[in-house]
Amino acid sequence: MFISIPIIASLVPYIVVSALLLFLLLEQLSYILKKGNLPGPLFVPPIIGNAVSVVRDPTSFWYKQSALAGNSPGLSANYVVGKFIVYIRDTELSHQIFTNVRPDAFHFVGHPFGKKLFGDHNFIYMFGDDHKSVRRQIAPNFTPKALSTYSSLMQLIILRHLRLWEESCNGGPVSLRNLVRELNLETSQTVFVGPYLDEEARNKFRTDYNIFNLGTMTLPFDLPGTAFRKARMAVKRLANILAVCAGKSKEKMAAGEEPTCLIDFWMQPIVAEAASGNPPPPHSRDEEIGGFLFDFLFAAQDASTSSLLWAVTQLESKPEVLKRVREEVGSIWSPESNALITVDQLAEMKYTLNVAREVVRYRPPATMVPHVAAKDFPLTKTYTIPKGTIVFPSVFDSSFQGFTEPDRFDPDRFSETRKEDQVFKRNFLAFGWGPHQCVGQRYALNHLVLFIAMFSTLLDFKRVRSDGCDEIVYCPTISPKDGCTVFLSRRVAAYPDLSLN
Repeated sequence: MFISIPIIASLVPYIVVSALLLFLLLEQLSYILKKGNLPGPLFVPPIIGNAVSVVRDPTSFWYKQSALAGNSPGLSANYVVGKFIVYIRDTELSHQIFTNVRPDAFHFVGHPFGKKLFGDHNFIYMFGDDHKSVRRQIAPNFTPKALSTYSSLMQLIILRHLRLWEESCNGGPVSLRNLVRELNLETSQTVFVGPYLDEEARNKFRTDYNIFNLGTMTLPFDLPGTAFRKARMAVKRLANILAVCAGKSKEKMAAGEEPTCLIDFWMQPIVAEAASGNPPPPHSRDEEIGGFLFDFLFAAQDASTSSLLWAVTQLESKPEVLKRVREEVGSIWSPESNALITVDQLAEMKYTLNVAREVVRYRPPATMVPHVAAKDFPLTKTYTIPKGTIVFPSVFDSSFQGFTEPDRFDPDRFSETRKEDQVFKRNFLAFGWGPHQCVGQRYALNHLVLFIAMFSTLLDFKRVRSDGCDEIVYCPTISPKDGCTVFLSRRVAAYPDLSLN
């Protein structure tokens, strides 16, 4: 039987429409089958799912997912840009994800579309021996000697920025969000690769990192001109800059010079291994190191910005906490000494460290830690996570489970008498758990303690209160809605004259 071309042409629109309707029907059926008995939307918008809600108001979206999960079953479902997602509110269920990061269970992705965004050379996507090998390589980055070097650099940068903030505000209020972000970007650049970045490279770095940040908060359409594509290309440029720094550091360490930044401490044993005639360790090429360094910078940069902002909000709203911090710091370090805070003095600031820990518990910077299911995984007796699902264990929700009066900001919960960081250790997940637990948590806490100590000692500050100023917003880690707007004034007769000498 012969069908003429005009007849076929007239049927094409009907065929296309029918195929599209069939696709949309299958998409909904797939979502419903994967969702099973979990709470979540009955139906989802086609193709993009609820992506618009995630981008437009992520705070409300994730609050709703948490509320849907409730205490039982502790899970909820949704659908975003072709991806079925499961939100995990229950701490013990989150632990099942963290302890099963392996090729045949869950893959840590850091961002819902992280593999596409971050590129090929990424520490966070490694497993088994490869992962253990790189962790051994970076161990020298966090020795007492290395942390002492970073501490000195951090203090010089903190002091310079505090002075600039106070001197430039002209008696008016200032939003700290962008200022803290700039402080942290300079800290990351200087501590990680300081001597290997000239001013031009630093400016390019700043521009590309801002492009990357914007891309993490947009729809993941990898098309020319989109924010996501621009962010992906920015990551490549940033990793290339960091790879060049790794090469320069190897040359410096090979010449027998002393380490002055994180990449030097990392490259020193690698260079020594090569000098002894042994093959270089796996994953130690400059390009790979550049990708790993970007992972560390991403983890440190935005998380630290979040913690510093929430530290200021809590110190300002809790006068008794601020008073105790100032008394403790004042008994250990004086700005009039014109001396850097030593690592021994830092270790004496036990209450200030407890404040830092409570900031991280009360407002964990990365509220969720996305993973992808490599295969079907039976999470509970009644629910199996389907292969390809993006799961979101909620660090934020875990922080408000178990602890005594978890809704209360209470640094004393970490005191030697209460030790809630040990008693409720399984709920304190801000630095992760299992094989992918954050390797730089001591670095992060040292930076936060130094900032709290110097900010509270050198400056007086008063928050500008407004409706909803303490509400959480994502950018991409969480921060106060108002950007932490404060009045600043100098508290000391003169700023200390600090130097590395």
